[in-house]
Amino acid sequence: MTKKKTILFIMSRLPFPASSGRKTSLYHYCRILSEQLGYRLVVAAFLEDGDDPRKKTDFIDELIILPKASVKKSIFDIVINSVILRKKPMQVVLYWSPEAKKIINHTIKKEKPQYVIGDMVRSTEYIRDVNSFRIADLDDRISLRYKRQLENDIDEINPYGNFLYSIPKWFRVLMLAKPLKLMVMKNEVALLEKYEREIGSICEKTVFVAEKEAYDFNRELNQEKAIAIPIGVDIDYFYYRETKKKGNIIGFLGAMGVAHNENAVRHFIDNMLSLILKEVPDALFMIIGGGASNDLLKMESKHIHFTGKVDDVREYLEQCKVFVCPMTFGSGIKTKNLEAMAMGLPIVTTSIGAENIGATNKVDWFIDDDSRVFAKDVILLLEDDNRRKEIGRNASEYIREKWTWNAAKNAFQLLLG
Repeated sequence: MTKKKTILFIMSRLPFPASSGRKTSLYHYCRILSEQLGYRLVVAAFLEDGDDPRKKTDFIDELIILPKASVKKSIFDIVINSVILRKKPMQVVLYWSPEAKKIINHTIKKEKPQYVIGDMVRSTEYIRDVNSFRIADLDDRISLRYKRQLENDIDEINPYGNFLYSIPKWFRVLMLAKPLKLMVMKNEVALLEKYEREIGSICEKTVFVAEKEAYDFNRELNQEKAIAIPIGVDIDYFYYRETKKKGNIIGFLGAMGVAHNENAVRHFIDNMLSLILKEVPDALFMIIGGGASNDLLKMESKHIHFTGKVDDVREYLEQCKVFVCPMTFGSGIKTKNLEAMAMGLPIVTTSIGAENIGATNKVDWFIDDDSRVFAKDVILLLEDDNRRKEIGRNASEYIREKWTWNAAKNAFQLLLG
């Protein structure tokens, strides 16, 4: 395929391997843009822990690694620009690097891309002054996610993500003090709401994964700039199968350095697991994914197991009888649910976890916000083989019908004309 037009995609992480929710989305977005729509794809990305540029996929024509600012400079910039002057959200300041901007400007001059995409608010600051068709791929309303965090008991919530563990311990303790954390989170919500509207007005198009968030954003801006590019599931990779294990394993999947995942795990352990163990004493809660804090790892027991980062999540998901998504805050679409459903795992989730997916309660999965009802549904699925298999089959069929990557391809074609 001859590639005549170029897209520059600026990201806060590598889009490979597809080992987490956002990485999976970016991986397939890149694959679609390059292999199916025929664009020359240049990716400029920062590195996260564990990222390996040598594993670059063939559908990325050129990969550029961007330098991060030093931790010392990031702390200084956050204090000045986010806390004191209240100019930019922490999410933006944390990923701003003058050196990275120089590299991006040089790349644009060299490649002359027809389209420039910024991944989430972390990367959109780099595209605001670019003389190309600018697309702010916001993924979801991160301001909404922070706002929902504030509605929870924030004692156990880390709103800073993995950045917290890169700063000195004494400063970490200060940042986690409840009064300061509360002030920071309220400030961040206000700054994010303002920034999302600003970047949405500047860029030619804005992308969300959920139709509702795109619709609401257009009403907010009073412009028709936002569109939804849905995420999907590789149904050949996450194919249907019935668990071959006899144990009563309850699964959860997610990067544990992310606040809403850590909170979901704590919520399940504190409010549901003991109720389940009264009826199913050999139940095991298996948390699949890396990044768990030392405080979280202290909760491990004969009934709670943290796998850490794994190479193939399917090997662990297929050991589970039930999958849970007990999230109390978040936004967008939960990829973990789509993948588990595709594999035929029956799911019990909250209304936040179920948001924007559209599956039918008590047919394709169970949706409960009451902890006791949530636990009862998990017990039912552990003990009733027929009901468990029925819900799992329904879930898998629903994903095959509604949530493949073809929908994303069609949306990109519409976006790029």
